[in-house]
Amino acid sequence: MLEAGVGLVMADGVGMKAAALAGCVLLALLPARTHAAAVTCEQLGEIAYITERLRDNGTPLSDVMADADRLEADKQFGGADLEKIRETIHAAFNRIRNTNETLLECREKIKH
Repeated sequence: MLEAGVGLVMADGVGMKAAALAGCVLLALLPARTHAAAVTCEQLGEIAYITERLRDNGTPLSDVMADADRLEADKQFGGADLEKIRETIHAAFNRIRNTNETLLECREKIKH
């Protein structure tokens, strides 16, 4: 389990703060919003990174997915973006796509 206030740094130098409980990680990671907003490639990459760390520390997939449910309940992201977030969590947790692959795939989709 990650400790409260531990700073995690991705390869590209983006700093993140991880929360003490898995149920707070995505909420702590993403900025508070008063309305639904589009998820960015960088946020998806951060979600993939945190998901990998949580998996490696023994957090069950259901706990990580519960964070996506909280994002929906808090109306921080709309339907299509929530699907991207859930798919990113699933892919990262199950080693289908790593953080870098998540970023590259997202950026490629934006180009086309």
